[in-house]
Amino acid sequence: MTRGSERISQFINEGNIVEIACSENQESFFRNRFPEFKLHVSLPNNHIHIESGKGLFFKLGLRVFEFHSNWKKEKSWLKKHLQSNTYDIIYSDNRYGFYHPNVHSVLLTHQLTLPGPRFLLALPQLVLNANLKNFNEIEIPDYNASDRLSGVLSQNNSDASCSFIGPLSQVKFLQIPLKKQLLLILSGPEPQRSRFAKDILEETSQLEFKVIVAGESNVQSTKSNVSQLGYCNARQLEQLMNESSHIVCRSGYSTLMELDAIQKKALLIPTSGQYEQEYLAKYWAEQFNFPTANENEISTKDFVNYLNETTHFERRQ
Repeated sequence: MTRGSERISQFINEGNIVEIACSENQESFFRNRFPEFKLHVSLPNNHIHIESGKGLFFKLGLRVFEFHSNWKKEKSWLKKHLQSNTYDIIYSDNRYGFYHPNVHSVLLTHQLTLPGPRFLLALPQLVLNANLKNFNEIEIPDYNASDRLSGVLSQNNSDASCSFIGPLSQVKFLQIPLKKQLLLILSGPEPQRSRFAKDILEETSQLEFKVIVAGESNVQSTKSNVSQLGYCNARQLEQLMNESSHIVCRSGYSTLMELDAIQKKALLIPTSGQYEQEYLAKYWAEQFNFPTANENEISTKDFVNYLNETTHFERRQ
């Protein structure tokens, strides 16, 4: 959502009139970010992941079914909507069914190649490639360089027309003094988000370090060194990320683009079982020397080691 909202801001600055279609779980974010624009809360939840672990083949089958079901719902809603509305461009943030053959359709995505075992992903990849070709353009929010932020995920294995537009981040680098504090950024769906907050707060409770929690969860800490801020808007998050000496977060792609924007390392803890986050955490550890940890084995020792590391990094060109 955050990367898509940055592209929306660019469209607005160029003088375009924008209407936004989203799902119920995205409504609050877009109403807070763009309260003046027309919002259609009509699309299916787009938060589908390919999970690792036991029963992988069965899980893949379910995910392909969910993807296909969502794409059909998106196409159906858009087809009906266009009967009484006219647009110059249809812009889709990672929604592969959100296009129309009679309107210039653009897809924003960093994932052209599915992460995971090739022998199991052959069929889903073919389905993805076929859907990519439905769009007139595909914009990839990444650098067109050997050390891309998305690694092999942005590798184009289809005949789709792609262009790299550079990372899209809601935060920018600020030249401000650092504070000795650990910023915990919560993201992703529940209940994983609250479990993540609970585990991290338990492990950091023994540290003599100020902990700032950005993001909503069902966890409440009574520790004096913990400040829970709940939802933070873009400017608040920008300030916190720039001023905090240390950051702990998931390895979702939007968060990684923000870390690249402020040129700061973070302790990456991928959501267990999510191939994309697991791949990106491993890739950033190898490519950019980021510390990572397994959420099922996280310990106070991991945090002590991280707090002793340098937090600045420069992406190789």
